[in-house]
Amino acid sequence: MHDDIAACRALLSGRRYLMSSLVPFHRDAQGRVHVGHLWHRDLMMHLDYIPDMLVLAAHVDTTGDEPMLPVEAPPGQRIDFLETGPMLGGRRQLPGALPGMIRAMRRALAQADVVHSGVAGWPMPPGLLLNPMTVRRGLPLVINIESAFWRIPEGVRAGPRWRLEAAATERLARWSASRAALAFYTQQAYADSMPVGAGGISAVTPASWIRREDVVPEDRLEALWQAKPDDLRLLLASRLTEEKGTGVVLKALQMLEDRVATLRLDVVGSGAMAGAVAAFAASARNLRVTMLREVAYATEFLPLLRGYHAALVPTTGDEQPRVILDAFSQGVPVIASDTPGNREVATGGVNALFVTRGDAAALADCLGDPGLTPGRLRALSPGARAQAAACTHEMMHRRRAALLVQALDGKMPVRR
Repeated sequence: MHDDIAACRALLSGRRYLMSSLVPFHRDAQGRVHVGHLWHRDLMMHLDYIPDMLVLAAHVDTTGDEPMLPVEAPPGQRIDFLETGPMLGGRRQLPGALPGMIRAMRRALAQADVVHSGVAGWPMPPGLLLNPMTVRRGLPLVINIESAFWRIPEGVRAGPRWRLEAAATERLARWSASRAALAFYTQQAYADSMPVGAGGISAVTPASWIRREDVVPEDRLEALWQAKPDDLRLLLASRLTEEKGTGVVLKALQMLEDRVATLRLDVVGSGAMAGAVAAFAASARNLRVTMLREVAYATEFLPLLRGYHAALVPTTGDEQPRVILDAFSQGVPVIASDTPGNREVATGGVNALFVTRGDAAALADCLGDPGLTPGRLRALSPGARAQAAACTHEMMHRRRAALLVQALDGKMPVRR
């Protein structure tokens, strides 16, 4: 066992680590808890260095179509789930749900020695209640900020309600980070704009779902690229919404209709703009745009990526899309907007080509450039794979374990 993992386990032995989650869970008739497969992967990694965890989250009555896996702690460890209530579908349900949420948080805090929370969430950030309650009890607070989706993207016209909610969430985020013993951020821009206070530790750790075994071996890159088609083939795997840059992509494709005949773009995803993308795909005269069925991340998505020369990441917000490291793990570079989140994990000319955020003409120029060839993108493949190998899920958690030791040693309450 790695020294950092062992040190964190030793520090947290006999302590209860409370984690607030935005991801719901399902409890079956036998009392077993089930969660989505990606959240399951992350939870199991947490249990490598956190021996006693209490997860505070909403519950769902059925698993639906999403594959869910049972959560079982390894021998000698414990993981329990405490529900805040059912998963809410909108703000109108909040008044009736708030009393139960507060009771659940009080019950959880009564058992906790350290609290891991966030600053965002819909229809209400749980941290709006939990973070002040944690500070009042004098418990160390660990804040995790993976994205700032409440912020209004550049160039987007926002109504009064959105502006008010964005300002309120930003204030909560800054207040929470300033009182955190430890804050994890996925990019330096978040750490700069939502800093920790005196005595707190700030850490930038890019979010990654890829495991060591997901990263293709270096000696397989050449064979993978030889198996790709001759014509340029790109993949857009995203939620199909304005903030994810779908509108920018559509405008760029419309500009390219009479300029490029060899570009192929496959699209995987759903969202408010899926119909518009499908309509363009059906009417396009020269470009080949194909809507693919959604695929399972764990078993189908990474193999799918291998067939492409690049992934398209046109985000307009400042989040850090995990698809960048997913693509890199298969030796696939990205064509991405130049947002802070994208630049945090990708490097222009090494494993990425950057275009100006929200600029459809710039994206069209990049995609229509005669110099954008499979050979040019092939040259970026080693840099993509190397970055993925340096940013695996295991490495992210190993670093977090070391940071928890640094931040919490001597700061937790006396054991009961």
